[in-house]
Amino acid sequence: MTGSLRSTARNPLAIALMGLLMLVFLLLGVGGGGRFPDVFRSGGGDAVVSAGAHSMSPQDFRRIFQSEKARFEQQSQQEAPVELLVQNGFDQQLLNAIAEDESEIEMLSRSGIAPAASLVDSEIRKMPIAFDRITGKFSEAQFTQALASQGLTPRQAQAEITDDLAQRHFGYALETGLRVPRIYAALTAIVGLENRDVTYFILDPKTVPQPPAPSDAQLLAFIKAHAAQLTRPEMRSISLVRFSAAAFAPTIVVDPAAVEKQFAFSKDSLSTPETRTIVQVPVKTAAQAAAAAARLTHGDDPAVIAKAFGAEPVTYTDKPQSAIADRKLAAAAFSMKAGQVTGPVQGDLGLAVLKVVKVTPGVAATLESARAKIEADLRTNAAKDRAYQLSQKFDDARQAGSSVIDAARKVGVTVATVGPVTAQGVGLDGKPNPLLTEKILKSAFSQTAGEDSDLEDAGSGEYFALHVDKVIPAAPPPLAEIRPQLAKAWVNEQFTNALRAKADGLMDQLRKGAAMETVAGSVGGRVVHQVGMQRIAAQQYQAMGRDFLQGVFTSKPGEVFAAPTPNGQVFVARLDAVRPGDLTTMGRAVETIRPRLSQDYASDLLESVKAAARSRVKATINLAAARQAIGVDPNVAARAKGGPRAK
Repeated sequence: MTGSLRSTARNPLAIALMGLLMLVFLLLGVGGGGRFPDVFRSGGGDAVVSAGAHSMSPQDFRRIFQSEKARFEQQSQQEAPVELLVQNGFDQQLLNAIAEDESEIEMLSRSGIAPAASLVDSEIRKMPIAFDRITGKFSEAQFTQALASQGLTPRQAQAEITDDLAQRHFGYALETGLRVPRIYAALTAIVGLENRDVTYFILDPKTVPQPPAPSDAQLLAFIKAHAAQLTRPEMRSISLVRFSAAAFAPTIVVDPAAVEKQFAFSKDSLSTPETRTIVQVPVKTAAQAAAAAARLTHGDDPAVIAKAFGAEPVTYTDKPQSAIADRKLAAAAFSMKAGQVTGPVQGDLGLAVLKVVKVTPGVAATLESARAKIEADLRTNAAKDRAYQLSQKFDDARQAGSSVIDAARKVGVTVATVGPVTAQGVGLDGKPNPLLTEKILKSAFSQTAGEDSDLEDAGSGEYFALHVDKVIPAAPPPLAEIRPQLAKAWVNEQFTNALRAKADGLMDQLRKGAAMETVAGSVGGRVVHQVGMQRIAAQQYQAMGRDFLQGVFTSKPGEVFAAPTPNGQVFVARLDAVRPGDLTTMGRAVETIRPRLSQDYASDLLESVKAAARSRVKATINLAAARQAIGVDPNVAARAKGGPRAK
């Protein structure tokens, strides 16, 4: 029911106008002066998006693009090469969304909508990376170090958090404060609960004769008329040479003596060390130590004990001795028994009382327990060495003037003939070729016909080189190759057209006043009278198809319509009447759907604010810098299509 408001009670022009009014409010009605532009967020010449003092760097865009790409691949359950995403406008859609987001933040900043410094500090102090793992306290040094590992400074992080809080709180305020008038909910209830009566019959396909088999001339004309749908993308056939550690590994025989030697070398790392759960209560005097030890022995809470001395306890859960920061305390703790309390112990960092809560004995590795892992590691390393050595011999032959195929023969490596395939690695059977990685495909489609590639490192002990055997330009397939499928498609189209023409003739009779029973009887159809159809219950009529539902709920009384059903038949229908729904039911529905309508309207209003802010700020997009950041081949980028036009 809520969805009907989107088409009846909300005017897109009104929403856009509301967005502009909200923008005027931001510019004139709040704060007056706004804050100073953040020098750490000012746009540089290489920014992919610039919106006033706010911008996005190529590095940040690459990170976001990769994240969105991974999410798309997870949802679609298939790999999505960057070039394919760019050709379909994925990068431009993302850039436009970022531009609107940055524009909204810029307008909030200009209007003075900014969280208090204390609120920003509070958000920072909630971040796990800002807490010392030993003391459990906020550590500015650790926070700075963690940010630096991500290429950020505390000032930049503070600006990001400030912007995020301003954006979220503005959205919360808008959503919380907006409640659509009852008339909006009433309009939705009226539309959703009105009753519609329809009369229809099914036109049996048998009433139309089966078309004869098509001639070659008709099929060629069919190909021409449907060239856009039938055209195959450019395809290529290649000769592929691979040096694969994964392929070599099963052939590697591991020497037992090498296994024993490796075990002796790595026995300690293969063993599981003893771990302990330890509570450490810092103290300053022997008297405090005696009191703390007594209370720990009694079972009191370590946090309560430590608080009495103005300190906080430190707990190590299931940690080896090497993981404890203070070496002297670690040595003492690992000499105690489970449940034992001792102290004071003089550590490198001060006095402490220790309690060993739990002891988990270590497990020493044996040759037999470690043999499988060691053999697998040795086999993998030997396979990588073999792949590398062969690839270097191959490369030497190439440098001496041999072609890819001749060089492969000289080193005894099989050349695989692959293709034809598309730039996405899909063959003529519509299935992806498992041999082809994104890197191999990129190389194959960057060479010309007859050209050899250089030897390339694909990572993890994988190397490859290729020769482009043939380039098949984008074109419809030859008639001889698809004749059976094409003939079937032609017959189906002719049959559907004839069925539609038949339905059009029957509708003309109904429009001229013929009775539904008479028209249906002329083609052996059975008349169905459906009374009281409602939008909110449209799901139960799904078997008739979307076109049937659209005709029922968009036609006027007396209007005739027809369309195919999901099972290949055709219906002919007439809307007989539209009657209002039950007033009592509508009254109950109004208050039920009103909160959801308010939420939907607020969401659209927020989108309108972003669009209006982008227009006001005049945000710019550097598409070339963005594509360079994600490593797109300029030739691929030049062929990109389908996405929203970047501004």
